[in-house]
Amino acid sequence: MINQAYLIESLAPLVFRSGKPFGSVASAQDATFPLPSATAGMIRAMQIEQHAGQYQDYQGRLNHEDYQKILSIQSQGPFLVRFNPDRLDDYTILVPKPANALYFESREDKKTHLVRLAPNAFDSERCGSDLPTGLLPVQMQKKLKGKPQSGVTYWTLEHFLAWQQGQEFSFESIEATGLKTLAIDIRTHVKIDSTSASSEDGKLFQTASLDLNHQLQGQRIAGKKWDDERYGFVVFTEQQLTQDLATLGGERRLSYFKPVKSTQYLKPSDDLLEKINQNKGFSLSLLTPAVFENGYLPAWLDHNTLCGKLPQSDVEVKLESVAIDRWLPVSGWDSIVWKPKATRKAVGAGAVYWFSLTTQMDEETLQQLWAKPISDHSQDRNDGFGVAIVSAWSK
Repeated sequence: MINQAYLIESLAPLVFRSGKPFGSVASAQDATFPLPSATAGMIRAMQIEQHAGQYQDYQGRLNHEDYQKILSIQSQGPFLVRFNPDRLDDYTILVPKPANALYFESREDKKTHLVRLAPNAFDSERCGSDLPTGLLPVQMQKKLKGKPQSGVTYWTLEHFLAWQQGQEFSFESIEATGLKTLAIDIRTHVKIDSTSASSEDGKLFQTASLDLNHQLQGQRIAGKKWDDERYGFVVFTEQQLTQDLATLGGERRLSYFKPVKSTQYLKPSDDLLEKINQNKGFSLSLLTPAVFENGYLPAWLDHNTLCGKLPQSDVEVKLESVAIDRWLPVSGWDSIVWKPKATRKAVGAGAVYWFSLTTQMDEETLQQLWAKPISDHSQDRNDGFGVAIVSAWSK
């Protein structure tokens, strides 16, 4: 049971590569949010270090019992958190903006509105799209004249859950509690000759990293003030681990690894099952990226009819619509076989899938879906790809 929470408090800006080829000059786009596999690997490394006597040397032996045991360790995260270093258990989880929310500036009042997107057929037969047969387009639920605007990239989990349950918020309330972007730290490095211990001429390169430290309030002027809170990551797992130092990301930069109180934020409401069956539909919203065999489409859905049975269940569903952003590259380094992992395409966090029910959903199926990874491959689920929450929806 995944009921242990650990806070990652960085001691230096953390490097997470975007998957693009290396260049001599770095940019803010080179620093990306860590994939679930990054913290899954960290949890497994911590388990080996803190319980070394339980494992033999399995380096290079993929079928070794201990290697498979390590790979079976499950984790969920990383989730971005805002916390006060003096009150670690009182942290706020931030998740990517849901794909069914749009920041839209109205031409009439010149204000930015938070607009809900939902499945809705075209009003006219003269309108069409190249969507797969039977898939409904996603449209604005408010008719406004204007254009989309930028806004916060990360919402508080509280706002995310409430939004998917149908509650409405103002753009200002989301701006006040969310986060537009993480600070990016760009550093210039030089290659050192191992023989002379001096720098080599022209051997310069840069790295871009996420700066999770205290942020500066306002402009960089006299009387500047730093926020009391800072940012970090929290990861959930079943492993019992102790406080330690850990490396997360590239260049082996250190972070504090601290056990914290596990929140009960991922708990469905008591009447959710009843609402789903009454509405004969539900939505799945991704909190972490998901990896499916057929691109955006889970393997348990038929490619032509978009129908299928939910994983480990007899509940029959039909996919009605999808709201997703551009695909996310997933790769990494395999330290066992010592070579890069093949690049795959993932559905980014924040994506929303809408389903109609052909048969009634039961409590066991709901529990299997709520806050559980829904990726197709078992190893991706162990790594935490595709953690989703469920909301009632009516077609």
